[in-house]
Amino acid sequence: MHRFHTVYSTLDNAPSKPWLITGYILLMLFVCVCIALYFTIGRNLKVTLRGGGKVNPFLAVIPPVVVFALFYLSTEKLKIDVYQHDKDLLNSSNKELKVVEGPVRNYFPEKRDGHGNEEFTVQDTLFHYSHFEEGRSGYHQTFFYGGVIRPNLYVRITYYYDGDRNAILKLETE
Repeated sequence: MHRFHTVYSTLDNAPSKPWLITGYILLMLFVCVCIALYFTIGRNLKVTLRGGGKVNPFLAVIPPVVVFALFYLSTEKLKIDVYQHDKDLLNSSNKELKVVEGPVRNYFPEKRDGHGNEEFTVQDTLFHYSHFEEGRSGYHQTFFYGGVIRPNLYVRITYYYDGDRNAILKLETE
């Protein structure tokens, strides 16, 4: 009988919904402050660019900050959606969810340059992931980034098929 301890569970890293809401509020406040400053002290203020063009600094700063913030906030929203999907899946009796137990075989670590996948099999079930799979379901910490998977390690994996790979939602080791 093997004694397992949980090394990874997708439920352990819940993204912060309050932080997402705070981010949207801060973005709106930033835009409002820039517009208010433009109408109070900056309507006639111009900054000369290297090319000789003149722009209002309060209005020029809004588009890049808004674009960057929306990209960042949409990534955070995606993390929340993925987490909720995984949580619902783990807390249900869904037939998609499978468990496999056994030693790690056919282990191939990620290349030293940090590109490519780490892959292995457990009872002929293939698992592969990359450290750079942020925003996707499942375990993705490769050996070079502190991952625990090693050849012959006895594991129990709770997973589901994610369209192109088996996503590890819970990883337990001896």
